[in-house]
Amino acid sequence: MTQPGGDQLLSASGQQIELDADGHLVRSEQWSPDVARALARCDGVELGSDHLWLIEFVRRYHHNYGTPPLMRVVVAEMRRKHDDSSLGSREVYRLFSENPVRQACKYGGLSKPAWCI
Repeated sequence: MTQPGGDQLLSASGQQIELDADGHLVRSEQWSPDVARALARCDGVELGSDHLWLIEFVRRYHHNYGTPPLMRVVVAEMRRKHDDSSLGSREVYRLFSENPVRQACKYGGLSKPAWCI
């Protein structure tokens, strides 16, 4: 549902959640894994355990450093998680094909990264 001004509403976890024009949460404190799933479903994405891992990693990183991680940081963390040094950005793009870090921010209740066009 779109509101005046282009913002949207999402119904999830028994609440109405306001989204900005880019589909990101207006109030990040409303985030939950259920909200992440609802946001992803709006984009036709079904979240699995690796998706949720990436979303939560991006949220933790953002909390600790005030910015989302760069792709090389995500790849390094994924290699550590799976104990597989052969993993690369291809595996991250299999999770979120457009822009993995931006999509993880969106589904993680974070604002659109400043470096994202």
